[in-house]
Amino acid sequence: MRRTIIFLLCIAIFAFLTPTRGFSQDAKGVISATIIDSATRKPVTYASVSVFRAADTVLLTYRLSDDKGGFRIPSLPVATRLRLVVTFIGYAVHRKEFQLTAEQPQLNLGNIALNPSLLSLDEVMIRAERPPVMVRKDTIEFNAASFKTLPDALVEDLLRKLPGVNVDKDGNIVVNGRRVSTIYVDGKDFFGGDPKIATRNLPANTIEKVQVSNDQEALKVNPFLPEAEIPQVINLKLKPGIKKGAFGKLYAGGGVRGKAEAGGLLNIFRDTTQVSLLGYGNNLNKAGFAFADLRTAGGFGRSGWGTANGNGAGGLNIDGVPFGGYGSGVIRSGGGGANFNTMLSKKLSFSLNYFYGVTNSDYDELRNTLQTYSDTSLNTRRTMTQGSKVYGHMIGTKVKYQFSPRVTLEFRPSLLLNGENTGQVSFTNSISSIKGLASESTNNQRSDNDGYVYRHVAILNVDFKEKGRRLFAFNFMNADDSGTDQYNLADNRFYEPVTSYTLNQLRRTDAHNLNNQVLATYTDPLSKTITFNASFSGAYFSNRNNVGTYTPGPGEEYTVLLPAFSQDFMRKGVRVNPGASVRWSINKLTITPGIGFQLLTADNHFSSSPVLTQRFFYWLPQLDIARGILSASYQRRFSEPAAANLQPVANNTNPLLVRQGNPALKPMLSDYLTLGLRKYDTQRLATYYANVNATFNNNATILSRTVSQSGVQTTYPINAGGTWALGSNLSFQKDKKFSENRQFSLIVSNSLSFNRSLVLLNSVRSDYSVLNLRPSGEFRLNLNDKFELNEAYSFTRYNSRYESAEFSSQSLTYHDSRSELILRPGAGNFVWETTMDYRYNSNAIPGLLKSYYRWNAAVTYIFLKGRRGQLKLAVNDILDQNIVASRVVRENLTEDMQGSTIRRYGLLTFTYNIRSFGEKVGGRNQLFKF
Repeated sequence: MRRTIIFLLCIAIFAFLTPTRGFSQDAKGVISATIIDSATRKPVTYASVSVFRAADTVLLTYRLSDDKGGFRIPSLPVATRLRLVVTFIGYAVHRKEFQLTAEQPQLNLGNIALNPSLLSLDEVMIRAERPPVMVRKDTIEFNAASFKTLPDALVEDLLRKLPGVNVDKDGNIVVNGRRVSTIYVDGKDFFGGDPKIATRNLPANTIEKVQVSNDQEALKVNPFLPEAEIPQVINLKLKPGIKKGAFGKLYAGGGVRGKAEAGGLLNIFRDTTQVSLLGYGNNLNKAGFAFADLRTAGGFGRSGWGTANGNGAGGLNIDGVPFGGYGSGVIRSGGGGANFNTMLSKKLSFSLNYFYGVTNSDYDELRNTLQTYSDTSLNTRRTMTQGSKVYGHMIGTKVKYQFSPRVTLEFRPSLLLNGENTGQVSFTNSISSIKGLASESTNNQRSDNDGYVYRHVAILNVDFKEKGRRLFAFNFMNADDSGTDQYNLADNRFYEPVTSYTLNQLRRTDAHNLNNQVLATYTDPLSKTITFNASFSGAYFSNRNNVGTYTPGPGEEYTVLLPAFSQDFMRKGVRVNPGASVRWSINKLTITPGIGFQLLTADNHFSSSPVLTQRFFYWLPQLDIARGILSASYQRRFSEPAAANLQPVANNTNPLLVRQGNPALKPMLSDYLTLGLRKYDTQRLATYYANVNATFNNNATILSRTVSQSGVQTTYPINAGGTWALGSNLSFQKDKKFSENRQFSLIVSNSLSFNRSLVLLNSVRSDYSVLNLRPSGEFRLNLNDKFELNEAYSFTRYNSRYESAEFSSQSLTYHDSRSELILRPGAGNFVWETTMDYRYNSNAIPGLLKSYYRWNAAVTYIFLKGRRGQLKLAVNDILDQNIVASRVVRENLTEDMQGSTIRRYGLLTFTYNIRSFGEKVGGRNQLFKF
């Protein structure tokens, strides 16, 4: 296998070094100049500089002017007539034809003076001469026609070709080091604005421009958000005429071992109305659509309160609605839904959506936990078999009304009905290094859960006449009600001393939670250099968790209450958090000091003890300083204990691990310091990022543990001081375009963290530290979209050290690599692709795999009119080695896990891409054109 990887690398290096016509042999010239304003003589930064071949207006290359207005464009052909086009908003277009020679390959044009103009660039630009990149105030605009893609390419393929844009394997987008939070289409929400819905469904050939700007909604919540942390928004401007149409896909496939999949996604839009329908089903451990394709449908994710989770392998769960691939083991999933968006008037928009999802999974797991203390080590091994079903219904709507150009109001309610049924059988044994077998337990467990969640968000935004003066307010309410019945039948045997007993019980939990929060921020520019911001956040909360544990009575019904394991607990109170800050900006220096406080009042009611009232007050100062590419910040943060750690009732559903709660836990107060550097080099198409941070915690929550001679563990959460952490992240990305069709990207990064904490075991207290180092590298090579090679490698090293001699130091090392090769020979009707994932864990214990490969391969045949049909033959896990495995080092524990997942299978799938734009549907213009 290593020989195969080396062979692929040799191919890439050969392709990289092989000269091509018009590139290595002819591209020798350099042109440079400085762009200035003709009136003020000041430099014009971020002007677009494009070089075309004069004969046919073919774009050769481009650059943006730097902070001093300068540019330098190398690798230009000699003995060829070229045209230089300089553009910038508010100025007339500058054109100049030139020709470099072998005798004089370098040309310096000195100063290029741009003349102010009131005409828009769209009015004066020749379409063929439109620059690839333009800067409009705080917006970067890419001309899609300048970045060639295959006929069947999607927006995600287009974005991968844009300078400074990075799209990872899960579809997450980063522009110049900042993440993209949403995508609009022609300035409007598209399926809630989630980036991956548009990028993985919209055809690239429908896009005229890609515009990138700051996320204004994030700035409304926090107007003083540090520059490096401001999310980005992408707006896709459609080509003229593509305002009415439909797109989507239908697919179905089957294979060996009973594997199958089917689904469809159809989006129809007419001007301001969009209708989306979807349905899917498969037993392939994956979502019906790409990861997070459906997240925030209807716009709920823009509220920031929805919960969307992924497992990194294509799984998806949105607000409790499963969409497949989420969970463990072998997974069968299905679901469907619809989404409707429209503009009822120029001022009123409306959306409505409904989703249903269900997953069934079968999972086997082996987990080994080794812990050392004093002169003893305790090894606990657990094997488990589990089956589960998770389902959910979610309906939501969004209404937005614009009272005036300066005042808007939004209301976003949603309702979720969900449930989960799980059955599990496990066997656990614990072996002491001194006394041998300590305990054995067989636990048969069943859990049934159902409930509902209602939430809404109301948003008011007011822009005053004075520029920059703004009021932003919202109300968020969440109310949920759930019930869980957990049955346990466990046979337990202990050998020190020899005893045994059977646990037969029902643990019933009824949870009722209410959280109602309001937030308001007011921003006012006091002068050209000083801006004031005030904010207020207040919330009322009520959390009730009623736990009743029962054993069988007469008739085998669970009617006998166990008071020691039962408790009705209610916690309610208010949170108040006002604050104010001032931003002072002069030249390139920005200083933002701020002050606020957090007030928390909580009454804790118990069924078996008096009321416990808690009041906490904390000052929360902050300071941000930024100059150019450098930034520094200090912030004090406040976080409450997890609800599961507060209820004073023991959870004995696992007889070998009993968890207790502590209602006297205090909130944790953290002081956070960070230094950062972020730079995007427009000349070299390179991104630099560095971050160093430190966190000092007071009243952190840690678990005090006791381990008996028979191996039974009991945990109790307590507050501890003196925990802190240091960390750093470094990254560098270089994009290189060697010619019109040859691209190369190099990404190197390193993360380093050092954590200092406390372990408390059997009354032995010890400070301990954990060092985590993870360097990684990745390169991507694309040759005319005919040959793509992507290689990634990362190395991870953990080290833990203890001050007390009672505990032994731990270490962990593993290597991960991923190789991907894509070939599109000839006309591109056939696509050959293969991926190889490899992990090596040098510390794996006996019985667990030390290394494994996951090798997938596929060939796709593209056919039918407009390349709408795809027939794909894929083989998953060719070597039949796929597993889920991990190793975790924490406190004095080293925990290894190995779980089952889907293994080798072959699948043949047909996909029909629906792409009908600017055409009538019906009659002779059928939606499905074979």
